[in-house]
Amino acid sequence: MKDMAAEAEGLGNIFRHLWLLRAVAEAAGVDLDAAVKAGRLSGLDYARMVTSCRSAGCSKSCALWLSARRDDTAPAVPEFCPSAGVFKRLMPAS
Repeated sequence: MKDMAAEAEGLGNIFRHLWLLRAVAEAAGVDLDAAVKAGRLSGLDYARMVTSCRSAGCSKSCALWLSARRDDTAPAVPEFCPSAGVFKRLMPAS
């Protein structure tokens, strides 16, 4: 039998990656909770985004990208983000 707990442990820390995902969403001007409530993002797709973040191996680059942003910069998503396409789809129209 496959040990799902051991497999999940091999991914990055779920809470760190959830925080990173939500921080990138904020930088993109995306409210993930509102997108789920509005039916623009399914719960399953949200979970996939977290899992993609955990397995991408770019958490240090992501944290650096977030720390380099300024409050007054336009909404943006790092190109290396595995969920960049989803964020761009959910970004408010300019």
